[in-house]
Amino acid sequence: MKRTMCAVVVTALAAVSGCHKGPSPELMSRYQGRGLFTCCNLHYETDQINDANYYVGTTLAFGTPVAIESVSSDSVTFTGDGKKLTLEHRYGRDQESMQQYLDKVLVTADPKPRVASFSHSAQAAIKEGRVERGMTREQVLLAVGYPATHKTPSTAASEWTYWYNRWVTYKVVFDDAGKVSTVVGRPAPTYDQPIQEDAPPPPPPKASKPAAKSKGKK
Repeated sequence: MKRTMCAVVVTALAAVSGCHKGPSPELMSRYQGRGLFTCCNLHYETDQINDANYYVGTTLAFGTPVAIESVSSDSVTFTGDGKKLTLEHRYGRDQESMQQYLDKVLVTADPKPRVASFSHSAQAAIKEGRVERGMTREQVLLAVGYPATHKTPSTAASEWTYWYNRWVTYKVVFDDAGKVSTVVGRPAPTYDQPIQEDAPPPPPPKASKPAAKSKGKK
């Protein structure tokens, strides 16, 4: 009886503590040694990040090179920007596998050149981790990361739910053109200012015609 009770207590404590599962050799062989980058801005308050990606805390910027140290079936430990962090796939396990989650969050192509192709105001919003009206889905993903799939199963949805912190959520709403129409809920990472497209460059000045030579008297 005592052994049974002890087993129940140990199991309960393990569930409460949220201990990570053991290493996954298959996933480790897939990611270790690869040149990987953060897909988007990630946030952390401690050395733990989860797929809700709470907005509060310190930002690990998009395009940060990362080195994988270990991978399990529900978490990955890596170093990036001189910090050792563990990213946990906690909430979206029923909607996507660990591999699917990692493939979208840790990417092989540095996103910085892509960001550099956007308008100056879109670049500023992404770098500051803001969501503003007129941003595309891609730009929102870069700015605040992927929404957790247990609330937003598909990024094709017209509303994405994000967590500002552990208790407060906000929604990013897209119009039919796939651009942000509003951000619902406060606090939220927005200045409520529309993104502006860069003005086209001015046309080059017209070449001046050479002055006509005056005819002298014979």
